[in-house]
Amino acid sequence: MGEFLDLIDDVHYGLRKLFKKNKSASKKPTGTNVKRWAIELGVALVVGILTGCITYGLLNKEDKSLKVKEENAVAIKESQTPATGDAEAPAKEEPQEDYSDVVITVVDPSGYAPSIADWSADEINAAISERKSYLDNNKYWPAVSKYWESKGVTDVACYCQYLFDTDNKVYSASDFSGLSPEVIHIAKNEIYARHGYSFKDQDIYNYFMGQVWYSPSIMPKDFTEDIFTETEVKNLDMLNSIDKM
Repeated sequence: MGEFLDLIDDVHYGLRKLFKKNKSASKKPTGTNVKRWAIELGVALVVGILTGCITYGLLNKEDKSLKVKEENAVAIKESQTPATGDAEAPAKEEPQEDYSDVVITVVDPSGYAPSIADWSADEINAAISERKSYLDNNKYWPAVSKYWESKGVTDVACYCQYLFDTDNKVYSASDFSGLSPEVIHIAKNEIYARHGYSFKDQDIYNYFMGQVWYSPSIMPKDFTEDIFTETEVKNLDMLNSIDKM
């Protein structure tokens, strides 16, 4: 803009210099001078009008540019402002699960097998941790574990107590109705395991090794069934009659 105004001043100055030179050189009559001044005045007016128009246009353009920028700034600010309804909306609460119908039975340690009845909790947990690998991929453990769950026993008691009280109570076949063949087979062999029988069958051996009360101490060739009580013999005969494995 400044350069343009300087150019106009230079043109104006050149025209005035030119008319002044012609005036002194030609010494024309007064009427001619009047005519020159009129032309010079017209040129000056035209230059002034053009200058005003150009200046107004430039200033008006800058004002529009600023206005557009301000409108954009306001639009951006409004888009970043969260809606009032969203800000005041309370956070959704996660639905709470209802466990009122879940029953968990925690077995009293006094019900543990006699061989571990006086163990501390630390000793029991250590033994379970040490032996737990025996139950990995064991074909009997899933069925027995499911049986314990049906009884509501979900704590360490399933590794610490006998499946059935076969040394004190005489059972009937109906007591085992609906139980899986795996549970019945383990219940029968548990009578042997209580007396330290060391099983040749690897799956049965591993299952009982997963029970912290089990301590294999008698090899099959040295074991005698004379060690069984009358109650155990009756239960063993009944279990043999329903064992399908």
